[in-house]
Parts: sequence; structure tokens; C-alpha cells
Amino acid sequence: MNTILKTAVALTSVFILLGHAEAASEEPAESTTSAAPGVVDKVGNAVARGAKAAASGVERGVKAAAGGVERGAKAAASGIERGAKATARGVEHGAKATASAASRVAGKVGGSPASSPASSPTTDK
Repeated sequence: MNTILKTAVALTSVFILLGHAEAASEEPAESTTSAAPGVVDKVGNAVARGAKAAASGVERGVKAAAGGVERGAKAAASGIERGAKATARGVEHGAKATASAASRVAGKVGGSPASSPASSPTTDK
């Protein structure tokens, strides 16, 4: 993909350079001095630098996107792990609450309060 983008940027810069060269050739030539080729060379160099900078920017963007995908995958894995732990805690809490409620209901249905073995009187003599 990088090669395709670099090629596209290079072709675009060539077309821009050709468009500038054609426009410059249509302008009336006031004087033919040695400064004119220098300007064309400068424009050509500027376009080449711009194309190189664009290709470099695209390359850096692709690297940044790949790093973002990697960080996103790690964050998703961490989120799934945290969710699983929270679910386990919720199930344990729910089980304890259900057991407690069942114990209270059983005590009320039996007609006597539920007593713990430590508080019940001993009948040993």
C-alpha cells in the first residue's frame, strides 16, 4: 500500500510540474536570461521535496495507525479481562445474597428465629 501511495504522490507531483512548465511556456517571454532555468529547477526541486514529504507523512501515518490498532487490541483484551472479573464478583455477591435471603425466609417460615450453634444452650450434664 505504501508503494501505491508513493507512486500516486509522485505521479501527481509530475503532473503538477508539467502543468507549471506548460503554463510558463505559454507566457510571453520577456527576456531569455540564465535566471529562467534556475527558477524552473527550483520549482522542480520544491515539487520533489513536497512529494517526498507527502510520502513520508503517509508512511508515518500508516505506522501510527498500526500502533493504534495494537494499543486498541491490548485495551480490548484488558477490558474483557476486567469484565470477566467483575462478572465473577457479581455472581459471588449474588450467591451470598441469595443464601442470606433463603436463610431469613427459612427462619420466618419455621416460626423460630435462626440460631447459630454458638448461641444455642448446651444440654450436656
